[in-house]
Amino acid sequence: MIRNEFLPLARPSFHQGDLDAVRGVLESGWWTTGPKVGEFEREVVRYLEGSEKLYAVALNSCTAGLHLSLLASGIGKGDEVIVPTWTFAATAQVVEWVGATPVFCDVEEDSLNISLENAESLVTQRTKAIIPVHMAGYPCDMDAMATFATRYGIRVIEDAAHAIGTRFKGRKIGSFSDLTVFSFYATKNLAMGEGGLVVSKDGDLIESIRKLSYFNINKEAFKRYSKTGSWFYDVEGVGFKYNMDSIHAALGLAQLKRLDAMNARRREIAGAYRDGLHSGIGFTEDSFEHYHTYHLFIIKIPVDIMERNALIEELKRRNIGSGVHFIPLHLHSHYRERYRDRKFPVADRLFPMVLSIPLFPSMTDDDVQYVINNLKEIMEG
Repeated sequence: MIRNEFLPLARPSFHQGDLDAVRGVLESGWWTTGPKVGEFEREVVRYLEGSEKLYAVALNSCTAGLHLSLLASGIGKGDEVIVPTWTFAATAQVVEWVGATPVFCDVEEDSLNISLENAESLVTQRTKAIIPVHMAGYPCDMDAMATFATRYGIRVIEDAAHAIGTRFKGRKIGSFSDLTVFSFYATKNLAMGEGGLVVSKDGDLIESIRKLSYFNINKEAFKRYSKTGSWFYDVEGVGFKYNMDSIHAALGLAQLKRLDAMNARRREIAGAYRDGLHSGIGFTEDSFEHYHTYHLFIIKIPVDIMERNALIEELKRRNIGSGVHFIPLHLHSHYRERYRDRKFPVADRLFPMVLSIPLFPSMTDDDVQYVINNLKEIMEG
C-alpha cells in the first residue's frame, strides 16, 4: 500500500530547544555577529579537539570557508588545486574564484572519496593544494593524505561538508590537516539553514580568514557598537561579507548538543538499510575502524538490473524521495570541453548506478521499513 505522505530524501531535525535558542537571540536584540557566534566557535572546537589546540571561525557557508581557506593559503592565479570530480560544484568553483585551476581527480571504487593513486599522476610544479571530500560522511584516508601532502609540499584543505562527527581511527575530522571546512546547510548532520566553519591548528590562519570574512577589517569590528568596543576600525585590504550571525549560531549551539545522538540514529538507519535491502544493491564503504556519520546513504544499482531514472520515478510514485550525489564535475557543460580528453574510469562507470535514499534522524522505523520493502519489491520486479 502506498503511503499518503511523501517521504523526503532529507529533513532537518529540530525540537523545542532549537526554538528557545533562536527566540533568546531575537529577544536579545543582537541578531548579527555577536557573543553567540564566539560561543559556537568555542563549543565546536571543544567538540572536535583532541591532543592539539584548535582554532575556529564561523562563517555563513562552507563555500565561504573553502574560498577564504584558499585565499589565506596564498593560492591564486597560475596555481593548481587537485579536486575530486565526485563532489558538488562549490568545491571546484572556489578554486576558480581565486584565479587558480581546479584539476579533477577520479575517486575510489568503494568510498567515492578522492583517489590518491590518481592524484599522484596529476601533481605538477604548479600544484599548491588538494581538497579531499569526505563523501557522504565516510572519512578519507588521512594518514595517506598527510604522506601525499608532505611528499609534494602542498596544503590539505578538507571539504568536510558531510563529516561533522566523522572519525578516522578514533580522531574526529577537523584535527588532521592545515584547514578543515564544515557545512551546516539545512540538510546537513548539524543543520542551521545556512552556515559553515573553518578549523585549524594554526591560529594565525584562522585570524586571517576571520578578517577576510568581514571586509578585511581589523580585529573585533563587531564590538564597536557595544559598551566595551571602540568606534574606530581600519580596513586593511579587500575582504568579503561571509560572517555568521547570532541567530544561526544559537541554532547551531542547540543542534550541537544533540549531534552525537542524531549521528547515532543515522547509523542505526544505515544499518537497517544494509541488513534489509535486496542482495543486488551495492553500498559505499563502511568500516569498524572509522566512524561513518552517514550524511547520505548511497546505493549502487547495477544498470543490468534496473535503469536509475526509472527507479527514481517509481520511488516517487510510491511517495519516496531520492537524489543523485553527485553528477561528476567533468560531465557538466562548464567543464566538459576542458576535460574531454581525460579519463575518469571509476566515476564514469559508477555515475549511472548511484542513488541516495531517504536518511534523516527523525525517520521512524516504519519509514525505514517502507523504503526497504518498496525497494525490494521494485527490484524483484
